[in-house]
Amino acid sequence: MLQQVNFVRTVQLDKESEMTIELHDNLEFTLYRDCWTHKIKNVKGDFEITKITEFFGNGQPRELKYNKSFSVFKASNVSVANTLTFYITALVDMKGVKEMCAVKYELQVFSACLQCLKICQYFTKEFILPGYDGLKFTYYVKKINESKQNDIEIQIKNPYNVEIEGKKGDYNFVCDSTKSIILPLLFTFFNDEIHVLEESNEIHGLPQESSIDESRPESIILSHSSKTTTLLRELATNARYADVYFIASDGEKIPSHRCILAEFSNIFAAIFEESTEIPVQITADDFDAQTIQSALNFLYDKSDSVNGKETRVFEFAIKFGIQILIDECRSIFEESVNPTNVCEFIQIAYSNNFDEFKQKCLKILAEKKEETDLTKFAELPKNILFDAFCFKL
Repeated sequence: MLQQVNFVRTVQLDKESEMTIELHDNLEFTLYRDCWTHKIKNVKGDFEITKITEFFGNGQPRELKYNKSFSVFKASNVSVANTLTFYITALVDMKGVKEMCAVKYELQVFSACLQCLKICQYFTKEFILPGYDGLKFTYYVKKINESKQNDIEIQIKNPYNVEIEGKKGDYNFVCDSTKSIILPLLFTFFNDEIHVLEESNEIHGLPQESSIDESRPESIILSHSSKTTTLLRELATNARYADVYFIASDGEKIPSHRCILAEFSNIFAAIFEESTEIPVQITADDFDAQTIQSALNFLYDKSDSVNGKETRVFEFAIKFGIQILIDECRSIFEESVNPTNVCEFIQIAYSNNFDEFKQKCLKILAEKKEETDLTKFAELPKNILFDAFCFKL
């Protein structure tokens, strides 16, 4: 299949010299310069030069007249290095063109986990690339020195040799243990390669690891992330050293710890800065004890604590500005939205400007109107109803 593609190429060419300009597979030409006169020769492929511009000292481009019949044009700039820009249209055979996949993943490690490590200790965790269950990555978090600056080394093993942040191979970086790690990463690979990658794994796409990996840290003292997770969960249920209490709607007190909460919310940090009494009391009488405890459990690394309570937990996260919890709830919303709950979820999407979630909800309303509760649909705000009626599949 042929497709029209527009190319832009900017080049610099000295007097009495030539250069080959490549556009795509089997699309190229040679540009020869005498002094003012430029000639295009050795043309390969079917394309058309639609415009040529020349840059002057003031940075403003000037279009040059191109004689297509003789493949010649003259430039007015006679400086040693003449800067020209070519605008070219070509018909490109898309057969064999690879589809690039780009997947975002946000690596998150809480500072409380980092500060549990001692010199040369490490823990390991795994994550699955969103949308690609066959691509499972393991990362190692290691304490490399006794200071609090650049004391943590993280290595993401890359058995599939995809590109992570534009580079193949294992991904390594160094950071401070005093701050939680929230690192957006971009994984890129070609779509036709994904099947090969997934089929190379024997069980659910998991890579088979050898018993010895020379690139792993030599000293293995804290060898499993479960130890750190267990420690955090013990902190969540231990009120002995709690220095902050939430007051729920029924008056129940739920204990927590300032150092943990401040890591996840600037609102909490501001409350603690202004407070003169310990323990700090935070009135959360809009929420019952179960909602508050579920939100706190998530922050203490119990990721499934939100399930089934995400709507109320989301409201709690919004009120106190807990971004990591907002993102988790939004992810649950997006995965579970269907015709029976779309009228509720689309209002959440609009209220919080979740653009991708809006589009997903609108698509469900457009495709599955007959499965939607018409009473709930009629009660939607006017702006949502308007967008739903105007939505194009």
